[in-house]
Amino acid sequence: MASYILGLDAGNTVIKAILFDLSGRELAFAARDGRSSMPKPGHVERDLDELWRNAVSVIGQCIAEAGIDAGEIVAIGCAGHGNGLYALDRTGAPLIGIQSLDTRAVDIVAEWAKENVGGRTYAHCLQRPWAAQTPTLLAWLKRFSPALFASIGTVFLCKDFVVNRLTGARSSDTSDMSGCGLLERQDRRYEPDLLAAYGLGD
Repeated sequence: MASYILGLDAGNTVIKAILFDLSGRELAFAARDGRSSMPKPGHVERDLDELWRNAVSVIGQCIAEAGIDAGEIVAIGCAGHGNGLYALDRTGAPLIGIQSLDTRAVDIVAEWAKENVGGRTYAHCLQRPWAAQTPTLLAWLKRFSPALFASIGTVFLCKDFVVNRLTGARSSDTSDMSGCGLLERQDRRYEPDLLAAYGLGD
């Protein structure tokens, strides 16, 4: 039986899929535009159900174009844009998708600059807060949308949401979580003092 590898890339605007055989030969490619919504000034969100439908669509297009059986795909690699906030509720249902183009938290970033929050976070993770960074968005939700914040069960980045829908796993990786400013740089773990600096210690 033949074997194939599928790659997915979920960007801020387009989701792309590409299919290879094990020699690295490209067999099929598909892309689909996604829609961003801007419910308020500075808010840039996406419908997580639509994101998943688009992922299913481009995967299906690649399989059909190559004329293979889906069961012959032996590995799938997923990439996506960094930061932002893709959250599930406590039942695992999609809750909110905030893209890394969002600027709703600029006032929190300015406030934190006066309080030297960036100095404290940098000591742990070599990152300073910015508006669409995942912990900054969590802090914004905690302050301005507490009911939604309280209903969060899982925090993902974009590609983590797609992986979850493909596999059922709730996972991420150290590269993305460190890029979000959520991991202690020395031992790559979640550090209570770092979370506390963002106001997320509880």
